[in-house]
Amino acid sequence: MSKVEDVHRLIKKYFWEMPDDASLSTGKNCVLPEEAFDFFEEYAELFSVDMKRFDFRLYFPATGIPFLPNAILPKYLRTDHHQPEPLTVQMLINSAEAEEWLY
Repeated sequence: MSKVEDVHRLIKKYFWEMPDDASLSTGKNCVLPEEAFDFFEEYAELFSVDMKRFDFRLYFPATGIPFLPNAILPKYLRTDHHQPEPLTVQMLINSAEAEEWLY
């Protein structure tokens, strides 16, 4: 089997069937960060993808604690004030083929 088919199979296992241009992080049908985190653990292991350059919060910004200001929170609890970048199925396929995160 090809890596393209294997990536699609893994996506379907965790989420639903998606075309190559579908985004996991933006649009009407984006996935939950908690589900994406579990997916990426298996994705990296299954395809031996070096994820050192992958910034999860770029694609899935932290919501933080809305009623508390960032200044008093530890860094991991702070709210990210940016829109998520699109993370497409094609990006996953390309990175799986290269065995490193390309974006």
